Amino acid sequence: MKGLEISFRDVGHSDAVEQHIREKAGKLTTTFDDIIGIRAVVAMPHNHSYKGKLAHVSLEIGLPGQTVAITRDQHDQHEHEDMYLAVSDAFDKATRKIKQIHDKRTDKARRAGA
Repeated sequence: MKGLEISFRDVGHSDAVEQHIREKAGKLTTTFDDIIGIRAVVAMPHNHSYKGKLAHVSLEIGLPGQTVAITRDQHDQHEHEDMYLAVSDAFDKATRKIKQIHDKRTDKARRAGA
């Protein structure tokens, strides 16, 4: 996919996680064709021992005239010890946000034509 940048912080590079991100990004760009680029950052910062290691996923999605920033930084969600689930949650949130923006733009265009 053109315009996809993936970074790993405080965690080793994983081909499997990168492939999971590529699949999710590909699905997102086929759903919304006006996406210019996606930047994904996967981090596993050091947390207190009682919380475990929780994955943090940040997405920046470029749209014409706008950038959508998504951060999945849930300290209380122990499911996010699974990096794949954290990535999926971030892309699900991104899909909802971009759909909201897309619907708003479509509605404005429809009203302007009326």
